Amino acid sequence: MKIKFLTKKIFRPRPTEFISVQTDSFLRKLKPRPFFTEYIGNVFTKNVKPNLTDNCLTLSVLTDTHEKAVASSSYYGLNGVRHIIEANRACDELPVDYNVHLGDMIDGSDKPEISRGLLRFTMENYESSKHPFFVLEGNHDENDKYDEHKFITSASFERDDYYDLVTKHNFEQSSIHRLNEVSKVGWIDKGDIRAIFLNTSDIPYILNGGTKKYDFKKVRGIREQQLEDLVTILEKTVDKHVVVFGHANLISPSGRSALNFNGDLVQQIFTSFNNKDSGRIKNELTGDFGVNLRYNFTNTGISKVSNYICGHMHYEKSFKVDGINHIILNCSALMGKKHGLTTDYNRKWDRRYNEVSELAGYFININPDKMLLQIFGYGAATRFVSFEI
Repeated sequence: MKIKFLTKKIFRPRPTEFISVQTDSFLRKLKPRPFFTEYIGNVFTKNVKPNLTDNCLTLSVLTDTHEKAVASSSYYGLNGVRHIIEANRACDELPVDYNVHLGDMIDGSDKPEISRGLLRFTMENYESSKHPFFVLEGNHDENDKYDEHKFITSASFERDDYYDLVTKHNFEQSSIHRLNEVSKVGWIDKGDIRAIFLNTSDIPYILNGGTKKYDFKKVRGIREQQLEDLVTILEKTVDKHVVVFGHANLISPSGRSALNFNGDLVQQIFTSFNNKDSGRIKNELTGDFGVNLRYNFTNTGISKVSNYICGHMHYEKSFKVDGINHIILNCSALMGKKHGLTTDYNRKWDRRYNEVSELAGYFININPDKMLLQIFGYGAATRFVSFEI
């Protein structure tokens, strides 16, 4: 007869779990710096508030925070997390309608468990703030920079990691709309204003021997289903001032696609919508990024897409193509003057830790009474610029 000895199993966290707990504990020690929350509030009170009416849609906007689990006084790091904490804290006391992040919340160069911890913590901050929010996906947010630098043979993020940590929380809010449970296109309405959010990192998650067929960091695009959803939303948009947001720029000033796939088709949809046209939009591609769609924008009243707003480029720029303003906002991530990856735009700001130039953020006020989209920048950002809607 064999005697079985019952032993109590001792729980020991796996290394990844241990690192995640450490990261989470450290993040929770981060606090907003009163100097910055006061500064952001003063910018709003002095510059934005005098332009508000009950009909305005007012957004607090950050982009490209590039959070990393390192303490850096002159480059990407935990300062990106603090910028979000400080902006959200300041806005809790301000008449802002939404907090918006245009993507690249993380740098995507940390170990996967650390990057997931950063995303989880940051989304908790958005969820705990007083205003509803929308966080877009950027090309760094799938952690492919880590895969690229470490030459690993398996994808560090699984298919649904980013969706579960970030995207699904957007759509759990009653004020955020989408056509169905799988649609990647979201929108919000306030009076005669409609803001639409596109995913410019709409890349299929396909593994070839463990590694991804497409590197999300290097490839930007929009697939047919998202374009079909955009067409459907616009077909049902009647007598609205429409502003569209995304992470990456869709086209160049010459009108050529700035995405790897289908940025020019989005621009064609916008112009067809503004012209009240009906017809078909297609490209010559097959497979993952092929497009062949019909549209009918003849019954949309006076609706118009006036502006497309994005980040991604780490500088400010605006240009008009076919009557539509394309507006690029500067990165929140601190880009110190002496670092090699710093853009000329940020080098001119000479951005420094614990100074106003460390930050870069915006209040965007869409004002149908004045027929203007007004952008009020703070930190390393242009103080004021406006565009017609």
